[in-house]
Amino acid sequence: MGRQTQFHMLAEDCREFLEFVQRRDPVIVIDWSSKSEEIEEAQRPWERGNTYCLWNQALLPTLQRRLIRVEPARASYFEIDNSLPVIEFSYPAPVQEPWNGRPALTQGRVWARFDNPTKEFTSWYNALVRWIRKNFVGDATLLHSHVGPAAYDWYKNGGLLLPHLRPPVARQWLSWVEAQDQHRSVFSK
Repeated sequence: MGRQTQFHMLAEDCREFLEFVQRRDPVIVIDWSSKSEEIEEAQRPWERGNTYCLWNQALLPTLQRRLIRVEPARASYFEIDNSLPVIEFSYPAPVQEPWNGRPALTQGRVWARFDNPTKEFTSWYNALVRWIRKNFVGDATLLHSHVGPAAYDWYKNGGLLLPHLRPPVARQWLSWVEAQDQHRSVFSK
């Protein structure tokens, strides 16, 4: 069983969030998966989208990746075991890629597995979620997502907030975008 909090953030929002995370606890941000077993800190993760691991060394002093074997035609890789007391931080690319000719930002999340959590791990996860809820705008769209301050300003100026997986340009999603535009127009009055 896992828990998640979804968000939309631009690079500035991501940097502020990670600065909080690392001020609060001895956390190292690493790539969730890699071609290498080595654990290396991600440099300036707010500049590139990826799925990261937030590794709190106070809760887990050592961390290793596990080998994932895939079919022979593809190379194997290493990833973090999600049953460990770590938090997955999925941060889509901070670049607003067009969707149907309009700049769009996809949704990210913090996620953790809670099969047998410790009190300390639960407290740490909840502290990160509280920070997001306190510092981000709550559910600016119908995506049940918190929106970072920079992303929210961008949204108010016409940017689209999309779900984690970019939807196809179809009638249902076009009407959803129209509803988002109507919601945005309330702020411009």
